[in-house]
Amino acid sequence: MASAEGAPAGMHVKDMRKEVLKLSRELIRIPSITRNEHKIAEFIFARLDAWELRPRFVEVKDFGPSVLAEIGPTDAPAIVFNGHMDTVEVMSGWRHDPFRAITEKGMLYGLGSLDMKCGLAELMLAFKALAEIGLPGRSRVVFQAVSGEEATSAGTRALIARGGFRKARVAIVGEGFGGTECLTIGRRGGSYFEVNIKGKAAHGSSPEAGVNAIADAARIIEALGKMRMRKDARLVSEDGLPLRESQTVLKISGGSDSFTVPETCRLKVVRCTIPGHDEDVGDQLRETIQNCKPRSHVETKLIKGAADLFEPYVTKPRSDLVRTASKWIKHFTGKEPRHVIGKSEADDNRISHDLGLPVVCYGPGEGGALARYHQPEEAVSVDQLGTAANVYVMTAIELMSRA
Repeated sequence: MASAEGAPAGMHVKDMRKEVLKLSRELIRIPSITRNEHKIAEFIFARLDAWELRPRFVEVKDFGPSVLAEIGPTDAPAIVFNGHMDTVEVMSGWRHDPFRAITEKGMLYGLGSLDMKCGLAELMLAFKALAEIGLPGRSRVVFQAVSGEEATSAGTRALIARGGFRKARVAIVGEGFGGTECLTIGRRGGSYFEVNIKGKAAHGSSPEAGVNAIADAARIIEALGKMRMRKDARLVSEDGLPLRESQTVLKISGGSDSFTVPETCRLKVVRCTIPGHDEDVGDQLRETIQNCKPRSHVETKLIKGAADLFEPYVTKPRSDLVRTASKWIKHFTGKEPRHVIGKSEADDNRISHDLGLPVVCYGPGEGGALARYHQPEEAVSVDQLGTAANVYVMTAIELMSRA
């Protein structure tokens, strides 16, 4: 066990590696593809209840319930631990059973191992440890295991709306990128656009009499793929490169089974935006599409629903949260952490933008070829496990001691 300078007198940091590995494997073995989080929510509720941490369910429309628990006085300022229970679907190409949680050559394989059941296990055990240690002063810690992150951040949005972040000072999300020597202090955003293409129907044997909306869509997709993306060399992404935007056509739909020139086609496009730049790039898209000279009529609009627009954010590197978390990461890893900006939007975008809270992401993660997020053979190195839990504990204690 390692002594931690600055911790309460007589306190020693616990080696949580075996506990985190065991709990991570239990979580991975419960399928929880987004919208089907009910069983894992019941498991987490039961485990927290067995630890006498008084959990409760928070219902989330169209998803499984989230699980919420608190320690400390109900009216005290809070530090929030947030993690999501859901995963994406099983992609093709798995060699290991995605739900057996096999360890092989130092890697733990399983759907959600990176994204983010190992991080969720770290948060749970850190929350338990804080309950056992006792909180300094008048302070509170809130644990949130949320559903629907992989779809619309539904669980976190529900908690924001229902007071789950009441009197919150800061939030720590347990999703790791690049490994335990990286601290994610911000994220790109996500702006989603709908491109509606309206051509002219005609008999399929006489295509010259119509305007093929799908053919125009193909030209548009090719042009969108050649657009220049903005970058900001002052910000570093999780892969160690200067942060830049990206753009992806997510969906195409149109045409019919009849022998008819397709009259309509619809695209869904996402622009991953960077902090400090406009999130609505609709004018750029429209200019690019116009330069394709489509024969169809094309309309482009930003999807502005509450669940659709993710604003980018950066938590100030000199903030109390970032400096304290960085201190304890260095203590437990022996290295000064790299401050990075995550490339994908997630629940912390909501927490930062909707609530104005300082927020960071930290947990077991991988970089390079091992960063198989949303891919088959998702795995995390076992040697990382346990580090994040101790970082959460000591960061929380120091922040609460200074409140």
